[in-house]
Amino acid sequence: MDGLIRDRAGVAAFLESVRGAPFLALDTETSGLDPHLEKLLLIQFGTAEKQALVDAQAVDADTVRSIFRDHLVVMHNATFDLKMLAATYGDALHLEEAQIADTQNAEKLLRNGRKTDHLLQGFALKVLAERYAGMELDKSIRQGFFGIQSVTDLSPAELLYAARDVEATWKVFARQLEELERDGLLKVLAIEGAASVAFADLELKGAPIDKEAWKKQLDEAKSGSAQARKALDKEFWTVADRDLFGGTTLNYESDEEILGALKKLGLTLESTRREVLVASGHPAALAVAEYREHQKIVSTYGDAFLAFIHKKTGRLHPRFNAIGATTGRVSCSEPNLQNIPSGSAFRACFRAPPGRKLITADYSGAELRILAEASGDPVFIDTFRRGGDLHAIVAERLFKKPVNKHENPELRARAKAINFGLVYGMGAQGLANQLGVRLDEAERLLEAYFRAFPKIRDYLGESARQALKRGMAETMAGRRFWLTDLRRDGRDEGTLTRIAKNMPIQGTNADITKLAMARMYQAFRRGGVDAFLVNTVHDELVVEAAESVAEEAKAIVIREMRSAGAEFVKRVPMDVDAQLGDTWTK
Repeated sequence: MDGLIRDRAGVAAFLESVRGAPFLALDTETSGLDPHLEKLLLIQFGTAEKQALVDAQAVDADTVRSIFRDHLVVMHNATFDLKMLAATYGDALHLEEAQIADTQNAEKLLRNGRKTDHLLQGFALKVLAERYAGMELDKSIRQGFFGIQSVTDLSPAELLYAARDVEATWKVFARQLEELERDGLLKVLAIEGAASVAFADLELKGAPIDKEAWKKQLDEAKSGSAQARKALDKEFWTVADRDLFGGTTLNYESDEEILGALKKLGLTLESTRREVLVASGHPAALAVAEYREHQKIVSTYGDAFLAFIHKKTGRLHPRFNAIGATTGRVSCSEPNLQNIPSGSAFRACFRAPPGRKLITADYSGAELRILAEASGDPVFIDTFRRGGDLHAIVAERLFKKPVNKHENPELRARAKAINFGLVYGMGAQGLANQLGVRLDEAERLLEAYFRAFPKIRDYLGESARQALKRGMAETMAGRRFWLTDLRRDGRDEGTLTRIAKNMPIQGTNADITKLAMARMYQAFRRGGVDAFLVNTVHDELVVEAAESVAEEAKAIVIREMRSAGAEFVKRVPMDVDAQLGDTWTK
């Protein structure tokens, strides 16, 4: 371990000493976990044999930038380190030029669906260091950094701990790299690495929120919940005891009690899922669905949500898990900005600050376009190339009637349910539930669909057969989900087939969106455009921009989203819908 470095010359000398290394590992030590309130203390980087410790408060952005120049830099949980670096050195660090890999995400790519003993313990560096390098890391030492204001306060044991994290990260990635190359995962690893910089910027910048407008919507939701509760009580008065205030004593959160009470009213249902309640058409079931919808809003968007507004920035800074699902889709927490329904009044509470605008952009029918690419279906391809209404065309072929958004719109809705259902691997029973029809009718609809679109049938069938044969499903970028352990655990063939059909399509969509995020971030930085991402919801991206460059930023968003799509979808355009306004509009 080299001594503590406090100047540019020391960093340059160390970089020269490791010039032949295939990559560098990097880690940071901080006084806490909040980049807006805490200090970056150390930047440690190097190889398995040599590590340098840099006093982060003593060097400038250009010195730190030299570490990233001309090197692949590997981190564990890169988003955190990148946030701390960006918060300390700002745009002068030029992270848009960096090549990043993340051992945590690499492990998720390698183990996606595979069971190993260490997987039960998570993806922490401590776990991976033991598995790949036989190293034992004492992470309790990390607590000693919290509250520290200067590296001079760090003990030799803490400095050694910092260096060993670099050693461990380097050794882990060296072993992972062999497996990643063997499994054809290098391309998707590069996408994840490029996106990690965008995610760091997204979390650091945060999303703007109008707190007072949010409270107003919350008050309305609470009032609606109270009214829905009264209506619900009236529906069950004849089959339930009443309390002192005229309401029932039923626990409306209990599925068992609700199903029992509905049965007393002459309605037998298999579950209390919203679609089942609504499909029944029974007034009491509809009242339950209405009440639960209000309650969900109150519980999800109540005071606990507002508590996440940062006391210094006045914005929300959620955590995005880049690989939040086996398909590669992103998840979000603290708070979750992905579960706010489209069209909800709560979305309008995400309001750009004065002098700024929000751009809301999403891919138009992305997964159906991916399906068109993968299947080569001529009707799908021709429709997307012409900019036609695919759902209407499918409906016309199925029902032999003229269909558009105004003529026989209910048939278009049915076709839309089938189109998207197939993308998610839905079978006849799922379609029956979705449309509220009998199973035999749903089966006839699917048969008619596949007669009309044999290329779709052939692709989905062959995709599932090959995945089950190979033991894994794969996206166009090479992201894999292994099925062998699920089969060994006794998962039924129907479930495995559904996963095998869905994962390549939904996963490719996730890969495309992350690539778009990375390219968008790079384009804004390289062009000096005052714009940045503030949210991502599956294939929807929300960008905040200065009003003076908002139209330029919107054009960049559309261009980079289309460009990312074109990397994988060649036969049809990946169209993008984008809107510019003061609020999150969709």
